[in-house]
Amino acid sequence: MKKIILLSFCLFLFLQQQLSAQTSWAPIGLDVVGHNTKDGVEASYQLGTCSGLDVVFMKLVNNNNYTITVEWYPAVFTNTLTWIKKETPVDKKSIDINPNAEITGDCSNANPAMMILLTDFPVTVNNFIRYGATNLTVIQK
Repeated sequence: MKKIILLSFCLFLFLQQQLSAQTSWAPIGLDVVGHNTKDGVEASYQLGTCSGLDVVFMKLVNNNNYTITVEWYPAVFTNTLTWIKKETPVDKKSIDINPNAEITGDCSNANPAMMILLTDFPVTVNNFIRYGATNLTVIQK
């Protein structure tokens, strides 16, 4: 009986984590051990929908006391255990962030670099595992 209760509890926690991952910010692993901070910048992502299209919103937090430019290439990890990367010069994303400020993607498209269409990879929510930012660099302005 204890095993059934423990197994049920573990299943509940797993399902709760999967559901909350859809609505909360998840860290973007920027190094091999999964840290989401680089040179004073925290990077996170969240799945969303804009005009019926599945998207990834990014959030970058500049913890530095100076303005920076952040550059990266978008990537998506799929349930086939494959990274799909966009690494041509035209795919490079770039955004300036003021000191101690946060920039977040949303459907307004005020910051186009902060919203990525899943269909650009092509990936659906069903085979999406996580978002990545390859070759992320932080440049002091």
